[in-house]
Amino acid sequence: MAFKYGLGIKDVRRLAIPKLNAEQMRQTVYAVLENVDSELIELCCQGTFDQYQIPEIVSGSVSGLTKEEILSYATPDLPASRMKKMRSQLIEAKKNASDTAEGTAFREYTENLIKMMETSLQQFKENNEKFEVLSSLVKEHVLDEKNQEIKDLYDNLKEKDNLIKKLQEEAAGREAQIKDLEAKLSDVKVQTVQGAEKSIEIERAGKKPVPTSYWRPEPPQTAKKTLLDKLFPQKTPDILDKIAAEGLSSEQLEEIRSAFDSGLSDMEVMRIIKKDLTADKMRKMREIMMLVRERRLADE
Repeated sequence: MAFKYGLGIKDVRRLAIPKLNAEQMRQTVYAVLENVDSELIELCCQGTFDQYQIPEIVSGSVSGLTKEEILSYATPDLPASRMKKMRSQLIEAKKNASDTAEGTAFREYTENLIKMMETSLQQFKENNEKFEVLSSLVKEHVLDEKNQEIKDLYDNLKEKDNLIKKLQEEAAGREAQIKDLEAKLSDVKVQTVQGAEKSIEIERAGKKPVPTSYWRPEPPQTAKKTLLDKLFPQKTPDILDKIAAEGLSSEQLEEIRSAFDSGLSDMEVMRIIKKDLTADKMRKMREIMMLVRERRLADE
């Protein structure tokens, strides 16, 4: 179209930019054909004016308005209808001003323009201040929240590491205790077998048994149990033994800790200490047990 109306390559290059759509380019071509001021053409090529606002700029130039007068109403924030009204008022004001030195219409237009510019400037200043305040508040809130979240995660991780270390130490102590008990149990078995063999040899030799008050062989099982109970009393396995024996993950250990925090008893917590249960299933079972407890308390 531009070549069809006789525009040169230089003018076509000015108009063929990605910022303009087809209709904006067409209206800008009309502006070039009407010999609109080059600065106004550059303003149209920026893409800030739509296809309805550009004709108002062209009409102002054709009507004899100067570049400064056109720029007084040609702003991207004003719709085309508003630009048209202001252009008409400006043309009428200039016409009246040419007849009288103090044209009322021109003064009215100038006053309205100044008021509009002052109002726009004030609104822009207020909006800018609100944006700065809101931006600072949001930034401060987000940073504080992120810092607190990082701190909580670090504390939680540190607590889990301490718990795992404690459980590992307890497991190592249990293992050492089991080894000691196994060694002593082996010694007791050897002593029991030796005593039984000695008793058999005495009977075979036809000798009288040793008086009961001096020594009396006991059944192996009874002697083993009594001696172990006296020397090394067996401790009833508690919930920590079960936790250490299951080899639970950190997530599962965290759910067990939450169960204790919820006020569940050891017997209730024992029900969820299973390796094959995931952390999510442990949490669900803990919630169910809390609901059952609340319902039982309500029934009572």
